[in-house]
Amino acid sequence: MNNNHHFFKHLAPALHEKLTGLELITCFSQEKDELVLGFGNATRDFFIKCSVLPSHPGLYFTEVFHRAKRNSVDLWPDLINTHVESVNVFKGERAFAINLNDKKTLVFKMFGNRANVIVYQEDKAKFVFNNTLSQDILLKLSEFHKERSQTFEDFEKVEGDVFKLFPTWGKIPQKLFKKQRTGVFQDDWKLIQSINEQMDSGFFYHIKINDTLHLSLLPLEEPIKTFEDPISAANAFFIDKMQVSQLATEKGKIRRAISKSIKSCEQYIVQAEKRLDQIILATSNQDIGHILMANLHAIPKMAESVELLDFVNNESIKIKLKKDLSGQKNAENYYRKAKKEKIEIDFLEKNIAQRQKELETLLANLNEIEEESSLKTLRKFSKTEDLEKSQKSEKSIDELFKYFEADGYKILVGKNSKNNDILTQKYASKNDLWLHAKDVSGSHVVIKDKPGHKTPPYIIEKAAELAAWFSKRKTDSLVPVMFTPKKFVRKVKGSLAGQVVVDKEDIVLVVPKDPAKF
Repeated sequence: MNNNHHFFKHLAPALHEKLTGLELITCFSQEKDELVLGFGNATRDFFIKCSVLPSHPGLYFTEVFHRAKRNSVDLWPDLINTHVESVNVFKGERAFAINLNDKKTLVFKMFGNRANVIVYQEDKAKFVFNNTLSQDILLKLSEFHKERSQTFEDFEKVEGDVFKLFPTWGKIPQKLFKKQRTGVFQDDWKLIQSINEQMDSGFFYHIKINDTLHLSLLPLEEPIKTFEDPISAANAFFIDKMQVSQLATEKGKIRRAISKSIKSCEQYIVQAEKRLDQIILATSNQDIGHILMANLHAIPKMAESVELLDFVNNESIKIKLKKDLSGQKNAENYYRKAKKEKIEIDFLEKNIAQRQKELETLLANLNEIEEESSLKTLRKFSKTEDLEKSQKSEKSIDELFKYFEADGYKILVGKNSKNNDILTQKYASKNDLWLHAKDVSGSHVVIKDKPGHKTPPYIIEKAAELAAWFSKRKTDSLVPVMFTPKKFVRKVKGSLAGQVVVDKEDIVLVVPKDPAKF
């Protein structure tokens, strides 16, 4: 009821006493939905701050206001130096007026989520503050007075529909009437008179209904605070409501950040566990090495594959071979892969455990912020737990980019233009090899350098096949791909995302290769 007609019946006389005779000395906005009006004379000042924010329309009054030095805009210069002649509430409407000399009027139209401040010259609107309500410029000043007959006879005519007879009551008086009405017209009329008398009594209450704060003229629920001055009641409500609104806003921001991190953790755990299962359930590289060593006599020379008995699972297994290597050398190759496989298993298990622990912390934090009711405590908790960053640890490389591995060499592929820049500018070191399909748009590809080892040509070809596949030429039969150390790749200021200049390059011709077959 802070923007209710019945509250304005109390507020207007209080403002009349404060403002009459004062001069309008300043009028400005420093927030999109907030207007500040400053009145004063040689001895005192009085400021009105009006919020027309749909989620929190309201009024705040103070004798001291510190204007922001930046992002502050002066408004309505024609009103400056006019004097307040009176303040009045409109009959039957959620609005009040500050009447100035020279037939100018400031109307505070506090219609819920359609709140506005309108400047009138006589009966015609000249300016509106909330420009989103463009039709308000067509409202005439005389239209704000709503004369209504509200007698017992009128009550009978509307067949006891109190909401038609008293549309200005609002939700709280309506709720009280519904709760106490008997259905007998005479008794209900007495109840109406009693409710109106209570609203005229001059007591103002802060109450909570369904966890929502209200400024009420009726003690419908146990009051949190009680006031006898409408200005004090409005100010306290404005501050408390703003804090509640800010609390909800900041909770929402933190909630979204934590929820995003929770989703990221859950996705990583699912993908990592899937990969772990693939490694564990498949015949291990070590077992394949053992099978080859046990069957060296059965491996033909220059064979690209061989079918042998898997003595672990007691079934036949087809093993891929490098035809230019002996059976023993192929076995050694699988043993090397087994060592990398063990490293990958340890890496995955460690990361899964870490992410599960992080997930538990994030879920606990989410539950804690949902229950927090103090903005100060929420901010302190957020800062302590670093929730504004949602405790989000840096993503691993295999999450940021498409990740491949060939004989111990890590190959990273950008996902889009911006991601290409991140890969090349932030994650590629000067000695990494950088690849890109020649003369067409496509993904940046990076082969991570292994210190002390020169990247073998066949690894470059494998990475080039990926660069060709992740480009506009993926359907060509043969694609030229340039490669060069990253130190010869630079970003020009002002260039588009993903665009770079290559100072030195070599070319390799490859067939685009589906990463699923990598």
